[in-house]
Parts: sequence; C-alpha cells; structure tokens
Amino acid sequence: MDIKEGLFRENYLFTREDILKSLELFIEHERLNEESVYSSEVVKNRIKLCEKFVAAIRKCKLPILTELWWYYEYQFLENSMELNLCQADEIEVENDEISSMTSSVEHTLITVECDYLTVEQYAAMHNVESVTIRQWIRRGKLRHAKKNGRDWLIPDTEDKPRRGFSSVQYIVENEAKIESDEFPLLAVSESIFIVQDKNNKNKFICYLNNYKTKFNSNIELTRSEVERLEHTIIESGKARVEANIQYVPYIIRDTEG
Repeated sequence: MDIKEGLFRENYLFTREDILKSLELFIEHERLNEESVYSSEVVKNRIKLCEKFVAAIRKCKLPILTELWWYYEYQFLENSMELNLCQADEIEVENDEISSMTSSVEHTLITVECDYLTVEQYAAMHNVESVTIRQWIRRGKLRHAKKNGRDWLIPDTEDKPRRGFSSVQYIVENEAKIESDEFPLLAVSESIFIVQDKNNKNKFICYLNNYKTKFNSNIELTRSEVERLEHTIIESGKARVEANIQYVPYIIRDTEG
C-alpha cells in the first residue's frame, strides 16, 4: 500500500459504522456551539436534523467500500443533510498528509430535510414581528427560504440574518433556467457567486458561470440590486446555496490486529 492509499484509507468514510462514528462527533461539535455561531433554538433544531439523518443511516443497508478511491461523504446543507457516494481523483501528498484532493459526487444516496416554519412561526421563534421576516425575505436575507404558493416557508435550522454581507454561491439545479427581466444572464448560468467589494461596502460583484458552455462573466451591483438579485434566485426555487466549508470530524480507527 503506497502512502496515498494509506492516507486515503485513514481519513475517509467507507462503512456505515464509519459514518455513524463521524456523525456522533459532528453532533457533539454542533451541541457545543463553541463560537456562538447560532442561537440556542437553531442549535437545537440543527441537532434534531442530525438525529433524523442518523436514524435514516441506521435504517439503510450500506456496503463496505473496498474499491480504491471510492468513499462516503455527508454534508450539512443548512436545510438538509445528504449522504453522497464519492470518487476521489488527483490526490496530492505533502509532509505525510493529503494536501489536496479533487473528487466528484457520483450519487446522492440519502437526503433528509429539516422542518419548515411559516413566516409567523419563524417570527415567534426569533421573537420578532412577521413584517420583519417578510422584509428579510424581500431583501434576500433568508437564503434557504422557499416559496409555498403565495407565501413562504423557512427552515427551522436557518438563523436570523447577521449584520453585514456574507459571500454566497448559488448552484442552479437540474439544468434549470432562472428567468429574469432585470438579470437575464441568470438564464444561462449554472453558478452564481456574489462577493462584496473589499474597498467599497456598497459595491458587489456577481460572477456568473456555466461550466458546460464555458460561459463566464461578472456584473457590478449596488446593495439594492444585489438584494433584488438574491430574492430573484431564492424565489425561483431553482438554485441551492453551495455548502460552506464546515467542521469535518475525524474518526479514530483501531489499527491493531
């Protein structure tokens, strides 16, 4: 076994037991909420989603992955959790550690969603007025909200917006097209990445990409324009927020015997 294979076997998930051990550590990390990232109510709901995901994993039959470079991976997507079957490629090793690795999700095996709240329920959870929640939605501040007829539903795992702007990437799903008179290039984009200018807090750059057609462009936006852009994307229901880099728990394997 060469060093790449050895490190790969040490650091990734190949069995249902691996996944469950890792999730146990992940839930403990969520429970600690060491950096006070989330409100206590949202922490409780995030843990509830994790526990639903664990229950789904326990119910299913998952084979031990023995084929080299194949592994299991789970993601917390704020409003859901997914178990994916992945294949690794182009592994680089430096100082006896994996320094970089590209991989692809070949199949999503399990998806478990959080509970959704009405505007009024979400307002009550955060002790604010319903009109404030609707203002946040109009301004694109609740990025995981979804349209339900003429009204909205909001994940119980989504916290109220923080001050300032956080960069975000939206991924358009299933080759859908987001139609917009104000932002027509959304219709040809697979990826929409929005960042705030470092030197001008009222200026934003939106990067639009389509990896299949190799189209890429960018547009400058004002604060009000970026709010309308995000509302358009969210209201379409055709894009998801790309998962953020998050805590990835290691599991300790018994290497004796």
